[in-house]
Amino acid sequence: MNEQINSFTIQGRLPSLNDYINACRTHWSKGAQLKEQTETDIMWQIRAARIRGLVHPVSVPVRVSFEWHESDKRRDLDNIYSAKKFVLDAMQKAGIIVNDNRRHVVGLHDDIFEDKQDFVIVTIQAANWRQ
Repeated sequence: MNEQINSFTIQGRLPSLNDYINACRTHWSKGAQLKEQTETDIMWQIRAARIRGLVHPVSVPVRVSFEWHESDKRRDLDNIYSAKKFVLDAMQKAGIIVNDNRRHVVGLHDDIFEDKQDFVIVTIQAANWRQ
């Protein structure tokens, strides 16, 4: 059985794959700016969660679950789920996970919920096996 390590919430709607592609098509630097700004926003929310004791650095292999709360049904699931790239990169930059490669992140899980607000709950669990 997996032991829950920690969890944090990202407030707001994260950019979709379409948003990222459109930014890249505008100018080569726009996609990089979108990714950097999104990761910075996520890192600030991770830091706030660390201060409140909700999330801690981990060094063991983990599984990461994403609970996507969306206020409407206009976005395709694959466009919503693509934002996990921003989340995992921000978790690595914030020092929560060592790396987002397959040695350190051995599983990803997504659930989506209709809600009144847009936010993502990220839960990190220790993996009881390696891939």
